[in-house]
Amino acid sequence: MNTLHRRRRRYHTVASLLAVLLLSFSGVALSQNDNRFHIDLVVFANNDQASRYEEDWPDNLHLRYPRNWVRINNGGSTLQKVDYMDPEFEKTLNSLKLSSRYKPLLKASWQQDLSSRKKAPAILVQGGKQYGNHYELEGYIRVAVERYLHVDTNLWLSTFGDRGGNFYLPKQPLSFNEPEEEETSFVDEEFESSPEYAEFLRQNPGYSPQTNQAQTQSNDYPIDQIVVMKQQRRMRSDELHFIDHPRFGVIIKITKIKEIPASSIEPTAENAAQ
Repeated sequence: MNTLHRRRRRYHTVASLLAVLLLSFSGVALSQNDNRFHIDLVVFANNDQASRYEEDWPDNLHLRYPRNWVRINNGGSTLQKVDYMDPEFEKTLNSLKLSSRYKPLLKASWQQDLSSRKKAPAILVQGGKQYGNHYELEGYIRVAVERYLHVDTNLWLSTFGDRGGNFYLPKQPLSFNEPEEEETSFVDEEFESSPEYAEFLRQNPGYSPQTNQAQTQSNDYPIDQIVVMKQQRRMRSDELHFIDHPRFGVIIKITKIKEIPASSIEPTAENAAQ
């Protein structure tokens, strides 16, 4: 009986240890996905031609791409493109498509491990019709989580034509060896003498305002107008959010990916021992 009693005690001890280990590993796996979100995004243009002339849009734009960036199609382990679309978002998108006033330029859905605003990568964006080396819609957005969700947009919508203005579009980076970004959007006389603008010129050696290089970029079309949407928004999850602009807009919904909490996993000694 003593031998049988010792075997039973040893069995329950091993089973208890296995149960604790299983619970610990489950908690680790789930905590790694604690900031995993599903994101649905559509960027659309306003087809109303009058909106092009509602405001005087500046033409001394200073557009650049940041060093810390990812692509929706190739975001690595932290960002993965998916085919699934949130039902509420899909319904809104279908209504948008039925309206002759709006033209979708980009729609995308992906899952992403969100970080703080300081560490959040720029998600490169291209959409609409392609003209030479560029698209109607270019730029990037950042999605981050702290106490709230945060979405920062730095998007530009270009109108290509035959007149051509004093505009310059930077090419999207192809490698990660890009200089650090400065969050300056427009160039003025004071900025033109600053170290930041000198860095911009080093980054874009073909740019020359004096010779109107914007109209003579290789394989590019003349640009009549560029408008920029640079906004910062605080958002809540599971809600549709609209970011408005006279020329184009953004609809985005960010949904927390629900995981099975570790506390709901209660392995018994018998199950753990099997």
